Amino acid sequence: MGLRECNDWVKMKVTVDQYVSELRQTVIVASLNFDVWWVFKSRDTRPLYADAMNRYLQFFTTSIHAHFVALLMALYRLYETRRDTFNIPSLLKIIRDPNVFPASVFEEVDKIYARARPLWVKVSVLRNEAFGHRILDLSVEDVFGKANVTRDELKELIDLTKQLMNTLSLAHDDSTHAFNLDATRDTLRMLDDLKGLSRKP
Repeated sequence: MGLRECNDWVKMKVTVDQYVSELRQTVIVASLNFDVWWVFKSRDTRPLYADAMNRYLQFFTTSIHAHFVALLMALYRLYETRRDTFNIPSLLKIIRDPNVFPASVFEEVDKIYARARPLWVKVSVLRNEAFGHRILDLSVEDVFGKANVTRDELKELIDLTKQLMNTLSLAHDDSTHAFNLDATRDTLRMLDDLKGLSRKP
């Protein structure tokens, strides 16, 4: 590798490091907001805390909405195609040099991306037509029907993105991220505390 190629590699590594750091943080934000939102919404947990949540109805109604919107915004940001933002499509363009990573890395990344992209399109419908913008022609219910996205698909998109990021970072600098932060337990503990308070005279 000549001096120029070496300098280009150093510059690219700094750029890739920045992208990986930003995108890791974004998928963590998406994952944590998903955890909180789903504890509040799930049929497995919500009935257990309905009385406590109803005592603070406006707070929980607002929180459910806020965490869902934050989830959508983070997921949207990951796969948008703007040239002036940190996003996965831009990162994939930066590292497309066949002399940098083995072809097998791109094959794996492309497979993951191909599974993630249709799920992101559903997220983009909600973001662009109901939350980030509010279009005139459809009701919010119509937009949800158009998006036709499920809880499991949102979780799958998060998991696929974690897998994609670790595939790239492993090839880039032999690192991976555990993505082991989880807000479920803290959210349940908070609800348990509220439930206990609601029982007191």
